[in-house]
Amino acid sequence: MKMVPRLVGIPAAEIDAVWPLVEPLIAGACRRGGGKDAPADIRRGLKARDQQLWLAWDGGVVALAVTEIACHPRKKCCRIRICTGRERRSWQHQLAAIEAWARAQGCVAMELIARPGWSRLLKDQGYATTHLYCEKEL
Repeated sequence: MKMVPRLVGIPAAEIDAVWPLVEPLIAGACRRGGGKDAPADIRRGLKARDQQLWLAWDGGVVALAVTEIACHPRKKCCRIRICTGRERRSWQHQLAAIEAWARAQGCVAMELIARPGWSRLLKDQGYATTHLYCEKEL
């Protein structure tokens, strides 16, 4: 019987230990993100506790998310910077664990910039598409 992946937060002190398992997924997300970050930048942010690493784990990494707290002048939000992996249907409902953690940190909202398909998937979890983030290289 197939194991259901469990979403777990990885403490900053454990980033070096899990890095060989997550670096390929993070590298792919950085490439798809247009080169704004490199894996080393994400690693540095995770180790400094400026970002948080979440793994969907079933004895191996199925997926991962990288979050950060965004403090806007009038609202504290948890921003999902990276969310990537395989077997999405087996773990996507567990984003509620990140939301609960965010509330415990004083966040009043979640935010993310994602590929268009994610807006359809997240609608069932209460997310609304309010803006599109578009960019142009100069």
